[in-house]
Amino acid sequence: MNEERNSRLTRILCGLFLFVIAVVGIFHGSRAAMAYTIYHDAKFSSVGAYGPEAAARRSEDSYGFYAYNYYLCIWIAERCWYERYDSDGNESSRRVDLARVWCDRGLTLNKRKSQLRLLKTRLLARESLDEALVNWEDYVDWHFWEPYNHAVLVRYYAETGDFAGAVRSLKLIKGRKHYAEAHMAIQKAWEKEIALAPGIREKK
Repeated sequence: MNEERNSRLTRILCGLFLFVIAVVGIFHGSRAAMAYTIYHDAKFSSVGAYGPEAAARRSEDSYGFYAYNYYLCIWIAERCWYERYDSDGNESSRRVDLARVWCDRGLTLNKRKSQLRLLKTRLLARESLDEALVNWEDYVDWHFWEPYNHAVLVRYYAETGDFAGAVRSLKLIKGRKHYAEAHMAIQKAWEKEIALAPGIREKK
């Protein structure tokens, strides 16, 4: 009799456990579905209806329901960054700040996503080229065999004055798609370096 009672209690407890899991799953799934619906509307359904700030507010709504969609973070961070200039050509500090916030959120979810690391590097470069270089070097160490990554690295080496490092990275992509623009980045940085060298201006 006790065995039958224990067996029945076990079945009831297992049933309750599965019920709780199902409820949690339904709740989580419904929030994720709502988040994706908002994200889809902001990105696709109303193209042109939302400016960067309005799109960021819609993204906050989506993020509030489901905070694990790093593609949302990539999309709104890049949009605020690439649309940071107003129609009059002035940069919007608000949009830059939004790009930074969403980029950092995305990186907490996926620190190896190339779009986020590149944007983070560009944001860091506004304050410190050295910090930007360190950030991108770390990414390139992980994703070494992508030529574009080295082309970006060439640029930051050159802009920080490390021309030896720039040339080393340039050699790695010789004959590849981004070689020419990387080579040009070294030339421009070198010309700038020469122009600022002591005595050059006086001679001109």
